[in-house]
Amino acid sequence: MKKKKKKASFLKKIRRDDLVAVLCALFIAAVAIFNAASGAAGRQAGVADSEVPAGALTLTGVGQGRNGDITVQIAATNDRIYQIKIVDDQETEGIGSRAIQSMPKTIYDAQSLKIDAVSGATLSSDGIKAAIFDALKNGGLDPGVFGGSIVKVEQVAAKVETNSGVTVMHAADWAEKYPEIYASWEMTKESDEIVDYLAQYPMLRTLYEGYGFAKDYGSARGHYYDVVDIEHTARPHPMANCWTCKTPDFTNMVNEEGVQAYKYDWTEVQGKIVEGISCFNCHANEPGKITVTHTYWIDAVGDDFEKIDAANLACGQCHNEYYFEPETKATTIAHSSIESMHPTAMLAYFNDPANFSNGEAFSDWTNPRTGVKQIKVQHPEFETFLGEGSQHRATYTCADCHMPTETKDNGMTYRSHNLISPLDNPELIENECSKCHVDLVSEVHETQARIEARTYSIGYELEYLTELLAAAVEKGEMPESKLDEVRAIARDAQFYWDFVFVENAEGAHNPTLTDFCLDKAEELTNQAVNLMRGAS
Repeated sequence: MKKKKKKASFLKKIRRDDLVAVLCALFIAAVAIFNAASGAAGRQAGVADSEVPAGALTLTGVGQGRNGDITVQIAATNDRIYQIKIVDDQETEGIGSRAIQSMPKTIYDAQSLKIDAVSGATLSSDGIKAAIFDALKNGGLDPGVFGGSIVKVEQVAAKVETNSGVTVMHAADWAEKYPEIYASWEMTKESDEIVDYLAQYPMLRTLYEGYGFAKDYGSARGHYYDVVDIEHTARPHPMANCWTCKTPDFTNMVNEEGVQAYKYDWTEVQGKIVEGISCFNCHANEPGKITVTHTYWIDAVGDDFEKIDAANLACGQCHNEYYFEPETKATTIAHSSIESMHPTAMLAYFNDPANFSNGEAFSDWTNPRTGVKQIKVQHPEFETFLGEGSQHRATYTCADCHMPTETKDNGMTYRSHNLISPLDNPELIENECSKCHVDLVSEVHETQARIEARTYSIGYELEYLTELLAAAVEKGEMPESKLDEVRAIARDAQFYWDFVFVENAEGAHNPTLTDFCLDKAEELTNQAVNLMRGAS
């Protein structure tokens, strides 16, 4: 009996243990099912598949998140979004995942992309909005219907009135009324260092051979020195168009007298110049009101004028890639919208003879030894910062990062006009940048060091290609048709390289686009070198 009792007790224990195990397994499964259901619910929003109208388009879009691409699938018509599904992401659990879980429903309920980012997950939130924007655009639907914008727009700029008899009011004219702002503008004289690029980048004398930049090329410094620097450069400037973007006095001259002013003698205009970039350039004698005073820049953004924040337009009218039209010598831009300002689109514009009055593909000069008709890129900060791949164009403007908000003695605030790097603004980094960046300064320096190394390396590859091509031209053994083929590739390669070299952020404004340009430059350089080797 004792043995039977012991056996019964043992069997009862087994049954009890099995029951506990089964219950635990059921609990774990229930939690997993609940989590999966919750995750699926969070990752998508909208009506059931059976309720999507037959006329709705199913579209896919991709946006840049914190850790990588975020892919969404939406169902939408011209005036309504019916479904939002996040298909793939690499966002961090507990941080970016909070945006993944909540943003689809928030956007669906609002039927708008103009919603606040999830606190602490700004980049992930922006990536989701960018992906939906991309999906709508891919399907030919207007993202603007849903408040979609690829760039931040808080204030729309005014456009300058031409032939209006305006006389420039200079900075000193506003000193008494706006003493703090005037004092901050004068502080631009503290940025007085000039780096000799020809010494720092030895390959430039070869790459720019036959052009003024091979004679003298120093880095830009504070606006206070704009006039001084152009007056003392060793680069020749026979016509007045070289005053473009250097002084409000010439800007107003063009607005009042027309494009013929670009052909005036440089020294003739010099006597009429009072100061460098100042109040008039961005305000047209109306402080507090941002006005685009360069008419060529109004043309350069076309119908997208009101889709770009006033602060970006004000800075962009000088910080851009421009050229002088061959016949009129007028300052001109190789794009007419946000979309057409991509480097590849701009290069295609330059390469099309139909775009120019002389019926030839555009070139700034011809290299005397290679015969390559070169393009000298200027300073495309605007095209880079607002270009494809930029993570911050929808959330910040040039002023947000480079013009700190200062407080007067009476408690009123104003924008400092002493333009600085955001890396030199601890308050901005602590209050804004730290929301997404653990150590912004280190991140930027790492990006710049990497881009700088690539720029040097590919620059020397271009120098090698130039010397190889020059030697082939001198020998005269290679068919002219083959030389022209190499010249065309070399021209494009240097354009992409120069687009990065002359952009003042050294990759920080838009690492994605910067790497794209360097990849293209390297690819085309290798292609040209291999073509020459194969021909020899």
